[in-house]
Amino acid sequence: MLPVLALLSALSLALAATSPIATVKNGTLQGHYSSEWDQDFFLGIPYAQPPVGQLRFKWPQSLNTTYDGVRDATQYGYSCYQYGSTFNLSEDCLTLNVVRPSGYENQSLPVLIWIYGGGLTAGSTADPQYNISGIVKTASDSGHPFIGVSINYRLGVWGFLQTPAILQEGSSNAGLLDQRMAMRWVHDNIAAFAGDPTRVTLWGESAGAQSIGLHLHSYGGRNDHLYQAAILESGGPVGTDLNPLPFYTAAYENLTRTVGCWSTPNPLACLRTLTSTQLFHSNYTTTWNPTVDGDFLTAYPSQLAANGTFVHVPLLIGANSDEGVSFSTHGLDNATAIFDNLLYWRNYALSPPSIRTLLDLYPNIPSEEPPYRDHTNETFPAYGLQWRRDAAIGGDLVIIAQRRKTCEEFVKGGVTDVYSYRFDTPLWNATAPVSVPHFVNVVFSFQNISGALGPLPEYQSYKDLSLSIGKAYASFVSSHQPNGEAGYGTVGNGTGLPSWPKYTLGAPRNMVLNANGSFVEDDTWRREGIAFINSISRELLA
Repeated sequence: MLPVLALLSALSLALAATSPIATVKNGTLQGHYSSEWDQDFFLGIPYAQPPVGQLRFKWPQSLNTTYDGVRDATQYGYSCYQYGSTFNLSEDCLTLNVVRPSGYENQSLPVLIWIYGGGLTAGSTADPQYNISGIVKTASDSGHPFIGVSINYRLGVWGFLQTPAILQEGSSNAGLLDQRMAMRWVHDNIAAFAGDPTRVTLWGESAGAQSIGLHLHSYGGRNDHLYQAAILESGGPVGTDLNPLPFYTAAYENLTRTVGCWSTPNPLACLRTLTSTQLFHSNYTTTWNPTVDGDFLTAYPSQLAANGTFVHVPLLIGANSDEGVSFSTHGLDNATAIFDNLLYWRNYALSPPSIRTLLDLYPNIPSEEPPYRDHTNETFPAYGLQWRRDAAIGGDLVIIAQRRKTCEEFVKGGVTDVYSYRFDTPLWNATAPVSVPHFVNVVFSFQNISGALGPLPEYQSYKDLSLSIGKAYASFVSSHQPNGEAGYGTVGNGTGLPSWPKYTLGAPRNMVLNANGSFVEDDTWRREGIAFINSISRELLA
C-alpha cells in the first residue's frame, strides 16, 4: 500500500510541477497545460464579487478577499443566466479565462480580450465556437504571439434591468460595467501571465462589438487606458437601440406583478430577495437593453461621435455582405407591408417621413438586394415578395450603415489607423436566400473551421482565408495594422491577403474577405441610402 501511496504522491507532485502558475492580486492560480495547443489555460477566474443577493442588478464590486491556498483554474466557471442554454447557469458567473502560448512566461505579450455577442441575452465563454485557442495559436505561429482573454458578463434582466430606482441608485447598464470591471482586472493582473497591460485590444462580434462601441463612447470619451485598440465585427455604437426609461415601464410592472413584488413598499428590494429560479422563470418576453444613464453613457453615441467625444484608438471594423438576411421580416409582399413593419420594428422610432424616404432610396430591385452573391431577379416568394428589399433596408439600418459611419467619425476625429472589411464567404451549406448573413464569419475569425464547413473541395481555400484573417488580426493586435511584418502598402505581406489600406474620407475602402480571392473595394455602394440612415441615427435610438 505504501508504494502505491508514494507513487500517487509523486504523480501529484509531478503534475503540480508541470501545471502553470500565476500569482495575481488575490492570490495564486494553478492552470492547465494543453499539449494539444501547446498553451497554458487559466479558466474560471473570478474578476468581481458574485452579483447575488443585495448585489443583484448592481454594478460589479471588486474582489475583496484573497484565495485560501492555491486556487484551481482548470475549469470554466458558470455561464450567466440566459434562456435556451445548455450550459451550467448561475448568477455567480463573473469570471474570465486567460489563454497563453506556452514558452512565453518571461516575456510581455500584447493581449486580446474577447466579448461575446448574443443580443445581450445569450452567450458564454464556455461555448466551443468561442474557443480562443485557435486564434492564439495562429498568432503565435505567425510570429505575433498574444495572450487571449475571454470574459463572461451578465445578460438580460440580470445585466440590464432599467427602472427609475435602478437609475437613482446608480446601477444602470450593469452588464456593461461587468465588462469594464473585467478590463480593469486585466489591466491590474495580466502581467502575472506575461501580458502587457499597455497593449490591450478589445474584440467583439454583434452585441459584443456593440458593447465595445459603447465603451469607446463612455464617460464622455474619457480614456482610462484600459485598452489601446479595438476590433468590431458586425456591430458598433451607432446602430444600437438605447431605449429611454419610459419604454420599460410596462415591462417592469409586468415583471414585479408576476413575482408578487409590485405591491410591496420597495419592488426593487423585493426582486433582490427572489431566488434565481423565481426570477429566471418570470421574464421570458422582455428584451432589456442599455440606456443613456447620464453616467456611463452621457448622451447617445451618435451625438458623442459627431462631437469627437470618444476614445481615439486604432480601429478594425467590418460587416458581412448579407447582414440584412438575419434581420429582415418574412411575409412582406409590398411597400405598404414594409412601411407598417418599420413603424414598430426593433423598438426603433422611425418616423413616417423617414420610412417613406427609405422606400424611395431602396427601390424593389431584387437583383440589387441581398443576398448580394445571387444577382438575379428571383424574389424567393416563400420569404415574401419584397423580402429582399426589406433585407437591404434592415441590414443597413442595424449593422452596415453604422460600420461606415463609425469609420468616418473615427477618421474625422483624427484616428489614422482605421481599417474596414466586408466578409463575403458563405458557409458550406448556405442556401441561395441566405448566402453570407450575420455571424457566419465567426468560425473564420476564431480559426475554428475544422469540421464546421463540411467536406467541400473548397475547404482548403476556406482554411486559407481563416488563417489569413487570424494573421491579420494578430498583426493588428501587435502593431495596430493588419498587414503583417511588411506593414502597410506592401504586396505579399505574409497574411495571405492583399495589402489592406487605411480607411480615409477621400478614399474609403474595404478589404473584401472572400475565399475565392480577397480584394479591396471602394466603400461607396448604396451611398445615398446609407448616408440617409446615418443622418437619422437618433430615430434609431442610437
